Amino acid sequence: MRLQITVGKNLYQVQMERAGEGYHVTVNGKPFDVKIVPEGFSVGGKIHNVKINTNQGDAVRADVDGKIIEALILDIAKAPAKKAEDVAVKKASEPIARTGHGKTLMAPMPGKIVKVLVSVGQKVKVGDVVLILEAMKMENEIRSPYEGKVKEVRVSAGAGVAAEEPLVTME
Repeated sequence: MRLQITVGKNLYQVQMERAGEGYHVTVNGKPFDVKIVPEGFSVGGKIHNVKINTNQGDAVRADVDGKIIEALILDIAKAPAKKAEDVAVKKASEPIARTGHGKTLMAPMPGKIVKVLVSVGQKVKVGDVVLILEAMKMENEIRSPYEGKVKEVRVSAGAGVAAEEPLVTME
């Protein structure tokens, strides 16, 4: 199973395969062995207490080791083919956590900009896809964690970006 998980401004590419009584999980290229236990999950022998609070479509809100995590989860294999411009986000009962540097959307990982979907002056809602970033041979929809008007687009199609590099500034 291949998943794309967005938590705040962080994007994770996750691949899961059944391995005996557990799973072999790869997150952004880093492997982990995971077992399901009554409390939640065991990763490398360390138990993480996990309780799912809300699960509405793609949006999940969970308590992980006492910390509330809100995530958008896309099962890549089950996702219908869509143009990035047409993608809508289902939101949990509370807004997705907004973290980052002011109102500047930062690159979650190094890669190449495939397509910029916003322009200066355009209004953007939380969860709108603002650009497509190719990383690890996969195209990733980069969604806005902010609502507002685009003040500056700092990248263009074909540009290489580093992790945490500014992409789009909002007002």
